[in-house]
Amino acid sequence: MKKTLVALAVTAFATSASALTIYEADGTKVDFGGSIRMRLDNHREYTKVGGVKQDEKRAHTNLHNDGSRFELKMRHDINDDFYGFGRLEFRFNGGNRASGTDQFGDLYTNRAYVGLGSKTYGEVTFGRQVTIGDDIHQAGYDNAYGVFDTALTDSGRSVIRYDYKGIEGLQVGFDYRFAEERGKDGEVVDPTADKEYVLKSGYGAGIIYSFDVADGQAATLAAGYTRDNYKSDVVGPYAYKKHTRDAWGASAKYEINDFEFALDYTGQFGKKGSEKNVVNGFRVGGLYNVLPNVAVYGNYGLLYNEVKDSGDSVKERSQRHRFMLGTSYKPHKQIMTYVEAGYSTAKITKGQVEEKPRETNFGIGLRVFW
Repeated sequence: MKKTLVALAVTAFATSASALTIYEADGTKVDFGGSIRMRLDNHREYTKVGGVKQDEKRAHTNLHNDGSRFELKMRHDINDDFYGFGRLEFRFNGGNRASGTDQFGDLYTNRAYVGLGSKTYGEVTFGRQVTIGDDIHQAGYDNAYGVFDTALTDSGRSVIRYDYKGIEGLQVGFDYRFAEERGKDGEVVDPTADKEYVLKSGYGAGIIYSFDVADGQAATLAAGYTRDNYKSDVVGPYAYKKHTRDAWGASAKYEINDFEFALDYTGQFGKKGSEKNVVNGFRVGGLYNVLPNVAVYGNYGLLYNEVKDSGDSVKERSQRHRFMLGTSYKPHKQIMTYVEAGYSTAKITKGQVEEKPRETNFGIGLRVFW
C-alpha cells in the first residue's frame, strides 16, 4: 500500500522544520531544534448585559511571544527492532504565568519524557507529555485563534502512554495519568478556591486510522475517550461525594490533492457532587494550498454548555460561536508567516440574567525554525 497523503504531509513538515543533529554515532542520535515565534495582534472584547455594554477592553496592538521553544531529542538503537528515546522541550512563557505584554516569562519545562520502542510492538513513554487525546481532532487549522476547546484531556505532567503503529495508517493509544500535586504527607493536595480541579488519576484511549481512497485522495477517522478523577475535600465547600469528568471526541478528515476538509466533535459529562456539567462542541475547517508555499484556511466552532443542579434544573446555559480565517506563506522551508483573524460571540444565561460577550482578534505572525 502506498503512503497516504497524511503521512507525506507529516514527512514534508518534519523536513521543513528539521533539527540540528549535534551527535550521531554507534546507533545514538541527538537532535537540537526549536523555533522563535512572534505575533503582532490586536484584541478587543466586551459583554452586553441587558443590552448595556459592560467590561469593555479597548483595542490595543501588542507584539509578543507566540510559543517560542527549543528542544532536545535523543534516540539509541538497541538492536534492529528495539530502541530507547527521550525528549526535552523548554518554553519561555513561564508556564503561562508570564508578566508584561511581550509574554517572555521564565523558562520552563513543557515536555520531558523517556520511552522504549519497537517497530513491531509499539512505544511506551513516561513523563510530562501529551496524551492520545491530543491526536484525535483533525480540524485545527489555526495558528493563533482557535475556535474549538476539546473536552478530551490532551496532556499531563505524570503520564504513562502506549502507542501501537504496527499496521500502516493505524494508531492505537492508551494512557494513564497519575496525581500531579501531593503534599508533604504524600497525599493528593485538597482543592481550594484558586484550584478546584485537583487530579487524583485519569486515563484515556483513542484510535486513528488514515488510508488512501483514490489517487490523490486520502481520509482519516479518529475517536477517543478520557476520564478524570478529581480530589474532593473531607469537609467544607469542596466535600463532594464524587468529582469526575468523562470526555469523548470523534473526527473525520478528507484530502483531495491540495485541499482538505475536516469535522470534529467533542462531548463532556462532568459530575461535581450533585452538579452536572454537560458540553457538546463541533468544529469544521478547511485548508487549500494555493501554491506549495501558500495556503488559505478557516474554521468555525460551535459549543453548547449546560450546568445543572441536583434537581436537574439548569443553573447556567451557554452557546458560543467562533470564526477564524487565515493565510500562511513560507518563503523558506524553515520560515513561516501568517495573517489571521478571529471573531467569537456567545449567549450565556444565568437564571434571569443574560450576557452576550463579543471578541475580535487580528494578528500577523512570524516563525523561524531550526
